[in-house]
Amino acid sequence: MAFDRIVRIPFTAFTLALVVALTGCADEEAPLTPAPLDADFVGYSNPQTRQTTCGNCHISKQRAWAQTAHAGAWSSLEDSGEMQPFCARCHTTNGFANTANDSAGYFAVSADAQQFYRDVQCESCHGPGAGHIAAPDDAQPLSTIAADTGATIGCATCHSGTHQPFVEEWRASAHGSYYAGAAGNTTSSAGCPNCHEGRAALRRFDPDAKFVEQGSATLQPITCAVCHDPHGGPNSRQLRKPIDVADVSENLCMNCHQRRSVPDPASSSGAHSPQGPMLTGEAGWIPPNFAYDATRAASSHGSDANPRLCAGCHVERFTVTDAATGAFIVQSTGHSFRAIACVDANGQPTGAADCPDTERRFNACASGGCHATQNAARGARQVLEGRLQSYANVLWRDKNGNGRLDPLPTDSGLLAQVRATTPGDFSTTGTGATIVTVGEGTWFNTDMVINGDGSHGVHNPFYAEALLLSSTAALRAQYTYLPPPSVREQLLTSERRRALGMSR
Repeated sequence: MAFDRIVRIPFTAFTLALVVALTGCADEEAPLTPAPLDADFVGYSNPQTRQTTCGNCHISKQRAWAQTAHAGAWSSLEDSGEMQPFCARCHTTNGFANTANDSAGYFAVSADAQQFYRDVQCESCHGPGAGHIAAPDDAQPLSTIAADTGATIGCATCHSGTHQPFVEEWRASAHGSYYAGAAGNTTSSAGCPNCHEGRAALRRFDPDAKFVEQGSATLQPITCAVCHDPHGGPNSRQLRKPIDVADVSENLCMNCHQRRSVPDPASSSGAHSPQGPMLTGEAGWIPPNFAYDATRAASSHGSDANPRLCAGCHVERFTVTDAATGAFIVQSTGHSFRAIACVDANGQPTGAADCPDTERRFNACASGGCHATQNAARGARQVLEGRLQSYANVLWRDKNGNGRLDPLPTDSGLLAQVRATTPGDFSTTGTGATIVTVGEGTWFNTDMVINGDGSHGVHNPFYAEALLLSSTAALRAQYTYLPPPSVREQLLTSERRRALGMSR
């Protein structure tokens, strides 16, 4: 290692000892005179190559970080043509966003030395590194995984505001909060915290991760660091897993959104976060002789037309301007994770969980080549939801709204009749506990499509429709005491089976 790449860290006695230790001996040429650098922040050892001083030892971290946007934070600011003095706080290495007590680093040195603290280097998150060089085992502060709109350290301090309100949108999302019953449930064999609590979820992706909160008893939501690796990696946007792979174990989103996507004969519970397998056409109970032509489903949301899969609809970035003046309002980052988000008159997401379709943004649906316009996408969703609800009403109406299948007359529909006439097929003992009966499977599919999946069939419209049609046919074939389909149901079923390429 060249001496002039290491000498530009704070030139103290322990630094000189480190230089000798790393190089073995001093070069024969006289060392360059270092610029007057900060006493606590070590910054770059070579600004021209973006070699951080920390990275001289932490080689793999340096290599990954060098490929991230953080490594080009200063040049991106320069290239924007909108550089302002206050921007340096988030585009350089200094005492902001970490555990330092003042504005050290970039703001503490002379102009000719500031190049050593450009970009978002290691110390931007970990804090001053000089102490760690002196005592590598215990001196370096750990970074935080916590995030909030009022945070004074961590990702939230920079990734917020009208130009990139990542944290504001995240806080309003389901990821920004947690259900204590699941996040803190350490007794269940289901491993609920692995997807419901930030620290446990992060350990699944990176068992060796070190962070301030790791020994705390305070529960954490699914924060930025759970999905994004601050040190970088092979995936876009520093994501811990890819988002363009249609594999429930490899896709970042599907890694959690895949629990109980098929029925368990020993459980009466319905589906729980089956979104990934639903998108890929693997969820639910498969009725006997189930077959439909998947190639007829050209606009399935798991197709090549939507390469980003979950993120294609749930993480849409767009600029919001005033409808009257055209003035900038906010840059939406898509981190509310709401597909077809509810928006106001300017098109700004409101954060509402539900609203009429006329108040939703369907732009993402019209940008992948599947739907010609927003109105076309809006109309397709309304037709699909109405059609699936009509199928479901034949099978089950949850009249008391308790989310469970009750027998007639508490609930209504074919399934409620089977529940009343053949209760053993829905039992967790006897036959019902050893196999998934036709009755159990049909109820699982109905509840999953209408309730458990959360999309009302949109994740995989044609697959959802085929499941309900085939389940209804299997239910009538198994329980011959059920009434035959009405003329209207026969006509609708026959037409839809043909359209889906399903066998009779």
